[in-house]
Amino acid sequence: MSTIRSNPAPDNPGFRPAAITLPALLLLAMAAPVSALSTDRDQPLDVRAQTNTSSFGTNTVSVFSGNVRMVQGSLKAGGDEARISEIAGDGDGRRLVLTGKPANLEQLMDGGGKVTARALTIDYRTDTGLAELTGDVIVVQEGRSEFRGPRMTYNTNTGAMEGGSQQAGSEVHMTFKPKPRTAPKPAADPSS
Repeated sequence: MSTIRSNPAPDNPGFRPAAITLPALLLLAMAAPVSALSTDRDQPLDVRAQTNTSSFGTNTVSVFSGNVRMVQGSLKAGGDEARISEIAGDGDGRRLVLTGKPANLEQLMDGGGKVTARALTIDYRTDTGLAELTGDVIVVQEGRSEFRGPRMTYNTNTGAMEGGSQQAGSEVHMTFKPKPRTAPKPAADPSS
């Protein structure tokens, strides 16, 4: 795997962040989408941490801190703090904001394989299935691709990803894994 410097040297007169970011985003859009294991949504969410503070009422919020670990089916996540709140107007919707140095998650995919992600903040909404990852983002789709950048939006329902930043000196980096080659079929035996 190659590495690309996140902040290229300013003495490079030909460097244009937008010229690198646009092709990288186009390549990211062409990546084969994989969606999260659909049965995970039907599983209970188990959260463990050193401390918890919860408030109930119109704005139900639970804050977990210290070695936070969450499991829901094949989904496993962890970080320094997790804030879980009910989404107003949606009886079943929740917003989970996980922070850490880094926060991390992994989940099995419907099509096989696993996705792992690391970021300083992972903000996930169960009503939309969208996860916003910000700060030193690394997402690996096992056997498919690897993404690195400052920000990414990941749709767990469709597998669609979008990432990048318009900040000067910012860029995304994606490595596509080669598809496994199929073994050649043996030649037919001419004596049979």
